Amino acid sequence: KAQLIQLEEHIRDTERALERRDDQVKQHHAQLKEYEELIAQRSTIEEGYTQFVKTKELCDELERRFRQSVNLEKQKSQLDSKIREAGQSLITDHALAQSRIKELEASSRKLPQLKNELSSLQVQLRHLAELDETLLGGRQASQELLTQVHHLESNKTQLEQEIKEIQEKLNLLSTQTEAKCPLCERELEVEGLKLIETKYADDRHSKSNSLKLNQVELDKNKTELESLEKEVSQLDARLKQDRASAQSKVSILSQSISEAEEAGNRLNE
Repeated sequence: KAQLIQLEEHIRDTERALERRDDQVKQHHAQLKEYEELIAQRSTIEEGYTQFVKTKELCDELERRFRQSVNLEKQKSQLDSKIREAGQSLITDHALAQSRIKELEASSRKLPQLKNELSSLQVQLRHLAELDETLLGGRQASQELLTQVHHLESNKTQLEQEIKEIQEKLNLLSTQTEAKCPLCERELEVEGLKLIETKYADDRHSKSNSLKLNQVELDKNKTELESLEKEVSQLDARLKQDRASAQSKVSILSQSISEAEEAGNRLNE
């Protein structure tokens, strides 16, 4: 049964192959027929082709002449445009030259004024140099005051320490009930202890007065130092600002003077 099925499939495949072959044969016959008809029209086709070649050559010649005419017209238009542009450029150049001459004349006229301004700025710079000396003196004075403040602060610390030590000794003497010095362990009479206590009390009083005077001088110097440092700082800031402004103006004026002098030279050429 399987062989029978395979045989049937083979027969069907063969039939389809034959059908395709018949179709191909029919197509070949149709093409052969078209070729035969074309060969039969050969003389007509060749004559038409010859006429086509002549017509194309004529069209090409007309096209060449047309393009030549267009190119000539285009060149003429371009030349006209260049002539107009050249004329406009000459007019523009002349206007620019006149404007430049006016600028040079105006710049040249400013030369005396610019030199006067530069001279004034140079005087200002010399004044700033003098203020530099003042600033230097202020800084030196500030440094001297600062040294004095440090000395007074050190003296204050020393006096406070000495007063503290004296007070401690007086405290020991005030608590002593025996006729014996609590500091040196020597036997003393009551009058001797009183004499030592009086001596230390006077010493404390003297150092306390010195401490007060030292504090007054310290406060005064600190106030002067703070005021002087503020003045020095303000003067320094003002000098820097004024000098930078003046130097910038000098640079600008020098450039302007150079341009004005060059303008005068060009006008004289």
